Amino acid sequence: MYKLPETLSEDITQFATLAKGYQRQEVDPVQFKAFRVPMGIYEQRQDGVYMSRIRTTGGVIYPAQLLSVINIAQKYRSNLLHITTRQEIQIQNLQLDDLEPILIELQKEGLSTKGGGGNTIRNILVSEESGFSVGEIFDTTPYAMALTTKLIAESDSYLLPRKMKIAFSSDDRKIGYAAVNDVGFVAKIKDGKKGFFVYAGGGAGAKPTIGWKLFDFIPESELFAVAEALKKFFSEHGNRKNRNKARLRFIFYKLGEEETIRLIGKYYEEAKTKHSFQLAEAVDERPQHTYPKHTGTQETDSYLQWKKRYVTFQRQDNYSSVLLPIPLGNIRLDDERQTAGLRKLLLFVSRFGNHTVRFTTTQNIRLRNIPNAALVELYDIISEFNAESQLPAAISNIVSCTGADTCRLGIGLSKGLATAIRKELLKSKTSLDDFSAAKIHISGCPNSCGQHLWGDVGFSGKALRNERAYPGYHVYLAASRDDNPQLAEPVGSISAREVPRFVRRLLEAYPETKGKYASFSDYLRLEGKDLALQLIDEYREIPSFSEDKNYYFDWGSETPFSVVSRGVAECSAGLFDMIELDRSIIRSHRQELETATDKADINRLLYLILYSASRMLLVTRGLEPKTTEDAFNLFIANFIEYGLVEKGYKDIVSVARDEKTYDFSARKDEIYALADRVIALYESMDDSLQFKTAANPEPRPERPKEKQGTVRRKDLRGFVCPMNFVQTKLQLAAMQSGETLEIWLDDGHPINNVPASIRNEGHTILEQTQIDNYWRVLIKKK
Repeated sequence: MYKLPETLSEDITQFATLAKGYQRQEVDPVQFKAFRVPMGIYEQRQDGVYMSRIRTTGGVIYPAQLLSVINIAQKYRSNLLHITTRQEIQIQNLQLDDLEPILIELQKEGLSTKGGGGNTIRNILVSEESGFSVGEIFDTTPYAMALTTKLIAESDSYLLPRKMKIAFSSDDRKIGYAAVNDVGFVAKIKDGKKGFFVYAGGGAGAKPTIGWKLFDFIPESELFAVAEALKKFFSEHGNRKNRNKARLRFIFYKLGEEETIRLIGKYYEEAKTKHSFQLAEAVDERPQHTYPKHTGTQETDSYLQWKKRYVTFQRQDNYSSVLLPIPLGNIRLDDERQTAGLRKLLLFVSRFGNHTVRFTTTQNIRLRNIPNAALVELYDIISEFNAESQLPAAISNIVSCTGADTCRLGIGLSKGLATAIRKELLKSKTSLDDFSAAKIHISGCPNSCGQHLWGDVGFSGKALRNERAYPGYHVYLAASRDDNPQLAEPVGSISAREVPRFVRRLLEAYPETKGKYASFSDYLRLEGKDLALQLIDEYREIPSFSEDKNYYFDWGSETPFSVVSRGVAECSAGLFDMIELDRSIIRSHRQELETATDKADINRLLYLILYSASRMLLVTRGLEPKTTEDAFNLFIANFIEYGLVEKGYKDIVSVARDEKTYDFSARKDEIYALADRVIALYESMDDSLQFKTAANPEPRPERPKEKQGTVRRKDLRGFVCPMNFVQTKLQLAAMQSGETLEIWLDDGHPINNVPASIRNEGHTILEQTQIDNYWRVLIKKK
């Protein structure tokens, strides 16, 4: 295991001090967040509820440690453990007062959350089969552990421009995540010496890319020098002003491949003179435990089917690895049967040593070094509590981030969608065992925590809309994770409601190709892609809300979809999603008009451009039109007549409102000019939602002056996110620093999201009081 940093006890004490100060309102929320997030402590979707993310390098955790994590979580009333796609485990649904003792108890078990979030060196990945795979070059696990120990001990590992992710691959035929992390090390032997091929700058978030090939070979002794060089280079050249362009790959984009690699080389040469690396004498992880086969055990048909699906023979004779499927990575601690069964399993495998349990990037548990003679008894234990092990492996290969259930960045309920896909696939008459290697990855937003760009079929959450917003997903196909890594290709967008049927039809068509393709991924690059495009087009039009409300509810939600707050200034992020949607409609329709010849099509596209331009910025004024006529009227009143857009455009907007069948082709240039004007206005908008320039700088109505000491009040009941947030921002923009605003919010999403978003922008929440079925919130302007 990695060694805990010497400063950890001091870090925990400092965290506790800041937490108490934050609770007494003596410590600014931003200051507290800046310390707790790099400590691996995140606030969940619900205000005041936290999760701790435990570092488990390469997914390695001893059975006794995992048992302790279960005990600690239950002691502090957590009902959920969650395995992440970075091979970590989270304790979720915690109270702030409990976090200090939790961190202390984890420390006693040799575990830490430090570096679990923020702009830090994150958990290092290792191929889950490393150490027993037949085709691997060598086991990279000890190298990942040693590198973790060195990096987490250094203070500058927690002060980076953005997070830095590292991954190891033990097999050069299965490069995997090493190609899509900021730094990737692939095992290689040259002239009889161990070393690594090195990737740099990979990533699957904004502007995704496979990493650049940095070094064809470095000896193992220079592993730490390379990591230090890249860390220092990133620290000094990374973008600290714009977090959306702050990952390592953006330096490649800015400076170009040749110059970036040249600069990294300089840091590398310097690091080699300062940093050496010698792998400590490794503990012998080879399985050495025998196990007498129990008399009376039966190899039933169900056992043989399980063995075929979930058991892999290791290269070590007489030992196997077993995949334990954990649905969506969730271990329900309030399920006594599941918890007791997992405890029994961990006690059983602990007989075979510490090196028997690993978390996987597919959010499952991989057991290893299990004597073949123990497999029947192991199956009996698993069958007592894990119904998932009776299902085809294709079901276990559905990966999902936590999504909007608990994550403040989530748009879609990705776990709900994953459950819906599972149910839909289980209806299929096609043998799902034919898809045991297929990977379906779902992210609730574009941030790729569900690794949607690394699956055979991937989805990332987005907001779609017709007359109102509804949940949707970008669709991606056919990532390649072998010796020629490629990210999945985006092919379009689809309503969340149609995703399960889309997946089922896509998979069911594959057997009909009758062995024509070497793999499911090969099929998806050709015939499968054609079918996917056909299905996306087929599902493009959805019913109106009055015709079928289901399309406007996300999977697992009991309320209609809305873009609720997420991230730093989280409601604001949802606001910009809605704006970007109309902007993309304008862009795509203008592209269609370049080749359109049918007059009816031309008129339809011009009308839609005009409508999107009129609707695009209404959200910035907290306005949500209920009809198309409403959108045009609100645009005229709040943008044209208010002086933000030239009054000369009022005629064409009025015509569109009153005469949808009008011949718009004669006024194409005018419509284009209006769209450009609205986009330019958007680009001039500052963080307080104010526009820097006005088209008609005539006197505007003055707001009434507040009496000193008075509290401004705004009733926002009935407003949905992000409209209530926008209205709050507009009120604050007109106030002086230190003045107080009182707002009234509905229960549910509004109270859960708006105060947190306002607090994240630096304002102070003075009071939050429930009155019957709504909330009174007092805000002091920063």
